Amino acid sequence: MLTRTVFNEGCLPDLEPADRALIDQLVVDPRASGRDLAKALDCSEANISRRLNRLVAEHAVRIRAVMSFDRAGLSASAIMIVESRDPATLGERLAAHEWIHFIATTGPMNGPPHALILHGSATNGAAFRALLDRDLRTHADVTVVDARMVLDNFDAPESTDAQGHNWRGGRPLDRVNRAIIRELQRDGRATFATLGEVAGISSTAAAERFRHLIDDQLITMLAFAEPSRLGRRAAGLLLVRPRIGTDEALVAARSVVDPRWIAMVSGPSPIALECSAADGQDLLAVAGRVAALPGISDVALHPYHAILKESFVWCSADEE
Repeated sequence: MLTRTVFNEGCLPDLEPADRALIDQLVVDPRASGRDLAKALDCSEANISRRLNRLVAEHAVRIRAVMSFDRAGLSASAIMIVESRDPATLGERLAAHEWIHFIATTGPMNGPPHALILHGSATNGAAFRALLDRDLRTHADVTVVDARMVLDNFDAPESTDAQGHNWRGGRPLDRVNRAIIRELQRDGRATFATLGEVAGISSTAAAERFRHLIDDQLITMLAFAEPSRLGRRAAGLLLVRPRIGTDEALVAARSVVDPRWIAMVSGPSPIALECSAADGQDLLAVAGRVAALPGISDVALHPYHAILKESFVWCSADEE
């Protein structure tokens, strides 16, 4: 599922104030009705519908159901840096792989890309090992594979409650729930009629299932803007090596950068964070601010040249 092209190209202009106001409302309530949005923004429902359809078509805003990897049955997750003779072609081939959720080309800030940044997840370690061996390590165009297992995602909700349940309420993640979740991961504003159609149930039953998924904290509905439309046309992955404790290093890093996500990974640089900036020089300055923090030994910046895939469809429609 190809969703974005190049961050620093700036193909589309920055969002207008009215567009930003609409996205701000959707961030608060991603499934707000057209009537409520029109009332909040003091305009017509028709205007809201046209504006929202355009923003979605331009990928200026994404509205998705998000669930943690473990709740989706994906217990092994990793960030991979894959050096290749032809990273763009390799990335296009890997984009069809359902267990690879994010693909970006990377390389020197002012040079051609020579590698891919991949985020992938699998049902278990053996399945992930098979993914690496079959699709990466044995491929003729791949020269280096550096896989960092994700040990903790600091922005993810807790996966268990105080009683050790995988989610509050304990209702099963059956075929119908999986079909609804999968559709909401594609389109967070899908109507209950659409959800009922894909799940083979009535719209009323789909609405009830949706409420249960929210109440049980199986999914969270999120809306977020494309950074490049907010004037942030550069982005990249920072791998941080601290000399201090992880929690202390996280607090320090967040004091100088607002990451899109942040995780603890295996390897000598255990803090991985993704951030965006106005341009390449600003992105270098962000990495410099993190590197200058007391207790930080090293920061490796991997700027994104192009984002080839960004998928939120982590849940199979079939019951395991």
